Amino acid sequence: MRAVTTTKGLGNGRGRIHPAQQRTSGAASGTGVDAEREASGLELIAKVDAILTALDLHGETGAADLAELTGEPLSSIYRLLQSLTAIGWVDRGPRRGTYRLGLLLMTIGGQLEDNLDIRESALPSLRHLVDSTGVTSYLCVRRGARAVCVERIEGYAVRSLAMQLGSSLPLYAGAAPRALLAFLSPAEQRDALSDTTAQPGDPPRPAAAVVKADIASVLSQGYSVSDGDVTAGIAALGAPVFNHRGELAAALSISGLRAQILGAEQNRNVRLLLKSARDVSAALGHLVVDS
Repeated sequence: MRAVTTTKGLGNGRGRIHPAQQRTSGAASGTGVDAEREASGLELIAKVDAILTALDLHGETGAADLAELTGEPLSSIYRLLQSLTAIGWVDRGPRRGTYRLGLLLMTIGGQLEDNLDIRESALPSLRHLVDSTGVTSYLCVRRGARAVCVERIEGYAVRSLAMQLGSSLPLYAGAAPRALLAFLSPAEQRDALSDTTAQPGDPPRPAAAVVKADIASVLSQGYSVSDGDVTAGIAALGAPVFNHRGELAAALSISGLRAQILGAEQNRNVRLLLKSARDVSAALGHLVVDS
């Protein structure tokens, strides 16, 4: 488990962290209730950051040592630790009276690092896909019942408004989302498809039998095909990416005019996409066996 990386800006280079150094004079010099609340909120955030930074730097630490490291009164440290423990940001250590970074915070940090690794590993392949096909390439990761676009390299032809950076689609719509859905475990597929919440602009939800048949087709081919189900006249291809544990990590896709994706160059596009997905998987440590 990789520990979350917290802000180191509060340290003085010798392991002692003073949140007072980060308090802004602008908020304190303001007048009125709002300014006072803002200053109080900034001070609280600075104290929390100081505690988390100390735990990140020093590992399992007692309350008295945290008070010494942060320059805060012991009574204040105890109150903050109680609150941070309640929300899962801090856990009690195995030794009596000690604390350490919480599992929740470390998990979030690990997920962030994983996504950064995926993006950096995928960028060369995404750029190569654009250079080779002229259409837009995407990297998407799963978030619950949706696929989120975490990288997009614009093509040279038509620009689709779908799947902008940071936007998402349900796992039943589009090439990258359906590639993700197909390679989830059956239990994860059921969980994802049982979520009936929708966002404005989501494509219509297909019948369950259609989704089931599409999953089987994607698993058989190793890639997904989107033909106008998100935007009329726009087609896409999607392929899964796996990490060093063999787990589904993301999906690559290319998208453009139907004639560009599913026309005379469809077989070439499929080969390029599958090779790129294998290359990204290999960069993530997945053992890829060429067929």
